[in-house]
Amino acid sequence: MITLRSIAAMGTSLLLALSAGSVFAVPFTPVLDEFRITKDGREIFHDSFTDGVVPPSGPDGQTTYFGVGFAGMTSESGGSLTMTPSLGDPTGLVGTFAERSTVASRLLSTNPVNSNFLGVDSYFSIHGLFDMSNLPMVTGQSFGIRATDRALGIGNEGDDTYVLFVGMNLDSEIVVALRHVNMGTDVSTLLDSVSIQSLLPNAGKIELILYKQAGASNLLTWYQVYDNSVAPSVLSAGSIGSELTLGIYSGEDYIRGGFQSTDVVPVPEPATLALFCLGVAGIYLVRRRRMIA
Repeated sequence: MITLRSIAAMGTSLLLALSAGSVFAVPFTPVLDEFRITKDGREIFHDSFTDGVVPPSGPDGQTTYFGVGFAGMTSESGGSLTMTPSLGDPTGLVGTFAERSTVASRLLSTNPVNSNFLGVDSYFSIHGLFDMSNLPMVTGQSFGIRATDRALGIGNEGDDTYVLFVGMNLDSEIVVALRHVNMGTDVSTLLDSVSIQSLLPNAGKIELILYKQAGASNLLTWYQVYDNSVAPSVLSAGSIGSELTLGIYSGEDYIRGGFQSTDVVPVPEPATLALFCLGVAGIYLVRRRRMIA
């Protein structure tokens, strides 16, 4: 026999199921296929993520990378690193929608006598090859590469970090963008961006590059979007922020290359909250009727 109590219970279960699906969204999990650094025309670092051990481990050993949010480096297999930035650390930054992040910067680049040193005299490039199958869904989600002077181990909190990344703008378009981050003041500033929304139907990978000419103290940017064919070709390429002066050596004589991802803390929509509250209220009413009976 179907009673009002059983109908209420079924309705409550349905409301909770619907609201749970909205409250706990599918996580943003960007994938990095390759991270490498070249210096003076030769490759000095290459992480192809094949040993199954997530950062801070890498080609240089268990402490290849310095960074934050390593709990968000969730898996490494098949030549790819999967990041879940919602599991990372709070950004603590003003001027950005990003609230949590995973960050990995390669060590061994702050000592002038080390062959990995990235100084003013060096011509170097920092490359990150990312898969385009898991793209940002809201503003604040992103993945990209970085060039930074941050080195807490030698007492430098860092006032110059440039991040070249893929994100979503306020018009809900996927963009390649450039940010400057001052970790001393905790301020993040968007410098430039370009939409790649029209390329998405055929895009398979994107390569992000930060580089510097020998003797220069300013960074340059480049990106290449590859198609999703078996033998990928370049769909589009370009530079952003080229009209800006991306000064990086201001008191320091070194640079660290790295990669990162960011996410936002999900906030349930009003309709989702209403459904959830109705579900909870239903449970309360059913239990109250049982107590009275």
